[in-house]
Amino acid sequence: MTQKKDKADDGAHGRRRQPSTTTAALAGALIGALAGLTGSTLAYFEAKDTRREEAQARRSDIRRAAYVELAATANKYVQQSTQLLTLSLDPTKTAQERRRQFESGYASANTDLARAITTARLVAPPEGRKDLAAIEARSERVGELATDWYAKGPDGVDVAKADAEFAAAVRAQLAALQSFLDRAADESL
Repeated sequence: MTQKKDKADDGAHGRRRQPSTTTAALAGALIGALAGLTGSTLAYFEAKDTRREEAQARRSDIRRAAYVELAATANKYVQQSTQLLTLSLDPTKTAQERRRQFESGYASANTDLARAITTARLVAPPEGRKDLAAIEARSERVGELATDWYAKGPDGVDVAKADAEFAAAVRAQLAALQSFLDRAADESL
């Protein structure tokens, strides 16, 4: 009988151990789940920060490319406008030669500049858009001066005065471009 009592005690003891084992297993699972949740949450926020940094880097790359394109097309526009004006004020050049310069050089440079300004406007912050408006207005003035004599030719034009007025307009355009680029350099690109 003592054996039965020992077996009965073992059974009772075994049942008492089982809840302790179950509790330990549940606690271990809960700890594991919490650790997994914490790890997942940390990984999520780290990935979110990484994506934000990558997006900011992409925006900066796009801005830089737009600003470089703007500077290059503004310089090409000035060059083509100068060539058109020079050709237009040269009494030895014909209307056909002036038209060829207008169509092959100036018109495409004008289109490229308008596209570059629009692209830069799309990616620029609000302060930069104000500078872009100044660049656009001064570029229009350069274009007006270059094309005014294109149609007329050099007859009756004070060449020195026309050159001085055009040079002043070009300086104003390039100063506006420089102001824009200086502000862009101060941005966190």
